Amino acid sequence: MSRSNKSKRQQIGLLVLIVLLVGLVVWLFLFIHHRMRYAVTNAVFVETDELSYVSFSQVAGKIIKVTKDEGEKVKKGETLAKLDDAPYRKALERLEAERKALFQKKEALSIDIARVSKDIELRKKQTKQKIAQLLAEKEALKSKRAALLAQISQLEKDQKRYQSLVARNLAPERQLEEIETKLKELLKQKEAISHNLKALEHGIRAAQENLALLDNQKKVIAEKEKELKALLAKIDAISAAVASAKLNLDYTSLRAPIAGVVAKRFHVPGDVVGPGEPVYAIVDPAKIYILVLLEETKLHGVEVGCPAKIKIDAYPDKDFEGEVTEILPATAAKFALVPRDVSAGEFTKVAQRVPVKIRITKGPIELLRVGLGGSVEIKRK
Repeated sequence: MSRSNKSKRQQIGLLVLIVLLVGLVVWLFLFIHHRMRYAVTNAVFVETDELSYVSFSQVAGKIIKVTKDEGEKVKKGETLAKLDDAPYRKALERLEAERKALFQKKEALSIDIARVSKDIELRKKQTKQKIAQLLAEKEALKSKRAALLAQISQLEKDQKRYQSLVARNLAPERQLEEIETKLKELLKQKEAISHNLKALEHGIRAAQENLALLDNQKKVIAEKEKELKALLAKIDAISAAVASAKLNLDYTSLRAPIAGVVAKRFHVPGDVVGPGEPVYAIVDPAKIYILVLLEETKLHGVEVGCPAKIKIDAYPDKDFEGEVTEILPATAAKFALVPRDVSAGEFTKVAQRVPVKIRITKGPIELLRVGLGGSVEIKRK
């Protein structure tokens, strides 16, 4: 009976051993089959091509407010932080006051130029009309004098003739007296006309001199217009300064350039920052990918488009899936900070790793953080 029990135990042990061996062979077969179908590695990192460092690009100052903490979501254009804007606001107010004063000066100068120009043109018009009137009067007096000279010449002839006749008692003395009286009157008229002609000529010369002075006053307008042009240039310059001051004031509010998640906050309220100094680092979840450093011995069958199963160490109960989008043309060691120098003949065979990018197609991407590690299985073609 004892021998029978012992034999049975040996048979059971042998059966268990056979089962274990079969199970091990099956497991080994499945393991090898799996490794043949999949490229497996744990050199996996969560990466992104768009890690945006956000800073106050043009201004410096003390931070008085921050609105987001690390890990919080942000929308594009959302305010992230605020600088003390008092110095920039005062600078803007000063420039705007200066520009307002220049505009007032420009308006006054423009009105003055328009008034003086209008006055000169009106006076020129009146002076030209006066010159034309005086010239017309002069021509009329000259015509009148010519007619008067003809009458005087005729009367002087009549006077001589009647003097001769009266001396011979051939004509009454009264007729001679009438001729002499009329001649005296015409001579007085001639003298008056000559005096008027001199006065007219003097008036014409004075009007012409006044017209020349009015033309000379255009130089004053030209100087004022030159002053106005310089004033306009100054207004343009200060307007540009006002626009720049408005931008600087607007730049005191730090806004998110992209929608994403705050990966890092570098400053808190009270910190003094300079232009370009990072305040936040924001990552766009849509641009997150998996970077795999795959051994060169596992590259066979791995091509763009191959599906992949991803596990992230931080979330062991979460499953992610992806697709190979790029196999980089150089190994990771090629761009190491201290690359290997094999020129001296020293050489140790080390399997190189080739960077492979995987786009995540399935899984809670919003949980991922740049820099997390994990493992991946890439199905070979």
